[in-house]
Amino acid sequence: MIEITLQLLSFIAAAILVIVGLTGMLFLDNLIKKIISFTLLSDGVNLALVSLGYVEGGIASILTPGSSVVDFPYNAILIFGPGIVLTNIVIGVSTTAILVALTIVLYKRYGTLKASKVLKGERK
Repeated sequence: MIEITLQLLSFIAAAILVIVGLTGMLFLDNLIKKIISFTLLSDGVNLALVSLGYVEGGIASILTPGSSVVDFPYNAILIFGPGIVLTNIVIGVSTTAILVALTIVLYKRYGTLKASKVLKGERK
């Protein structure tokens, strides 16, 4: 039987976020809902990256006095994932701000938030 751990649950949550975000981006017609779906997709990827570095009972990746050099690689957490996630959060917030600004401009120009009408160039 599969042992349910915190890491497995976080991978499942990350997969759900990615699937919901991707589905929303592909199938929803409202531009605001597409932006929200984009942030859900981004958060799912961030959660997956942080989950990769999780080690149950792990220690910080700093070799402290008195710790065993042999056991250190097996107990240390991976710090690369959270470092990438911090960068991804900054990029995601910037991208979301640009998308919202672009949506405002498109709404002022076309008078609608429906992506299908904006792509066809239909104005109110």
